[in-house]
Amino acid sequence: MKKYDINKIWKAIKYIFINLIVYGIIIGVICGLIVTFLFNAPIISLISVNVIANDNKVNIECNYENKGSSPAHNLTHIVKYVISYKDVVKPYSILDQRGEKFEVGDIIQKRITIDYLETEKDIFENSQIIIMLKVKYEDSCKLRNFINKILLNYQYSIYRLGFYDVSKKGKGLSLLSIEKREKYKEIIDEWTNE
Repeated sequence: MKKYDINKIWKAIKYIFINLIVYGIIIGVICGLIVTFLFNAPIISLISVNVIANDNKVNIECNYENKGSSPAHNLTHIVKYVISYKDVVKPYSILDQRGEKFEVGDIIQKRITIDYLETEKDIFENSQIIIMLKVKYEDSCKLRNFINKILLNYQYSIYRLGFYDVSKKGKGLSLLSIEKREKYKEIIDEWTNE
């Protein structure tokens, strides 16, 4: 082989590798920016729940924080609960619509009051509450909200299932046991799929 042919092959290989590296870096940067943009979303999380039981009421105070990278808006706070008393089960629902922005790092407090007098039964001493706290929200960036929600089918929502034994008057919600999940499976599935 002639020296001229080797130089020609070497230049072709060098050209291909340099182009692959340069275009690979450019494509990588563009893809990284797109992914960063899509995941730079608000993340609302439940940071604490306090329960205060007195008189004929149970007050549940929930604190939420935006731990994401952008503001959220159109928060909808949904509370669904079942009061179980002597195997009598009746579901209840509370909906709170809010329109303001929820900036990064902000903490909001939501208070839910369950009044036993409204349930028409004297169940304060001997009942249990199965509760679901759910928050739906939207990204304040309309383009990212459209891409994530409509195109990628991403749900901007969180929920927590809890259990409260009224007779013990604890200060927080307990985790829902497997037995209770099985017992209330139909209701819980309906709640979580809404």
